[in-house]
Amino acid sequence: MREVPDPGMRYLLAIGWLLAAVPALAQEVKGLDLSAPPKPKDAGESTELPPIDLSKPAEPAKPAAKPAAAADAKAEAPAPVLPFSEKDVALGDKVKAVQRKGFLKRGRFEVTPVFSLTVNDAFYQKYGGGLRLAYNIHDSFAIAVRGITYRKPEFSNPRSWQPAPIRTDAAREGKIAFGSQLLASQIYDQLMLDGIWSPVYGKVSVLNKHIVHFDLYLAAGFGVVWTATTEPPRNEKPPLATDLGGGVRFYPKDWLAFDVGLMATLYPDRPQASLPATVQKVFAANIGVSFFFPTSFEYVHP
Repeated sequence: MREVPDPGMRYLLAIGWLLAAVPALAQEVKGLDLSAPPKPKDAGESTELPPIDLSKPAEPAKPAAKPAAAADAKAEAPAPVLPFSEKDVALGDKVKAVQRKGFLKRGRFEVTPVFSLTVNDAFYQKYGGGLRLAYNIHDSFAIAVRGITYRKPEFSNPRSWQPAPIRTDAAREGKIAFGSQLLASQIYDQLMLDGIWSPVYGKVSVLNKHIVHFDLYLAAGFGVVWTATTEPPRNEKPPLATDLGGGVRFYPKDWLAFDVGLMATLYPDRPQASLPATVQKVFAANIGVSFFFPTSFEYVHP
């Protein structure tokens, strides 16, 4: 009979065969070297796209190649290069720059000779002149002192200044209607302290050749007036007054301006001593020429 090996011997033989096969089955595997930095890839192997240059218009895509027979039959015209569309234009390029002001008054003095003419007296028209001195705290605001007189010097005595009202045709009819009495206050002089505000500034073209700058202004203030009741024989105190008006100024030069305006002066007065005081209203049209000092200005950027 054939002799059967012992099971223990079988296990020992199997373990021996495995130990003998391990060196043959083992292969050398290279591990990762974490101590060295990764090697850069070649330019040809990079998958990153180049940056887009937005300063130039995009080039049109080239048409795919066609067969030689079709290309010889009909030649295609090159596609035109279109400019940027409105979507490609930045917002800053769409917004137009606002031009700076062409005339600056801040920190400058203003001397204005003024000619004045009343416009609301139906019986006696009065005309006169004066001077306005102003300092511009800002381009849109100034403080001014204005003095106006409605007197004129006498030819025989130039030092003597007398009222010079112009009698209208309505004065004779008024004296007949009111029994030779015209209950109206006669203003002779006024001295006012005004604040001048210029909220509107603009430009106008003259004959399509010259551009003249202008502004609209409002003026208001207070002061004193001298009237017929402050002269002998009444000799009353000069009443307090307030004024309100406005106008427009044109600036043809850096140092020159033309002024046209209308001022209303209100003050209490008693044309007749036996009557109570009433509010007198004098509306005067003013025409002036302003001279600015310094004669030039500079733009100062903060």
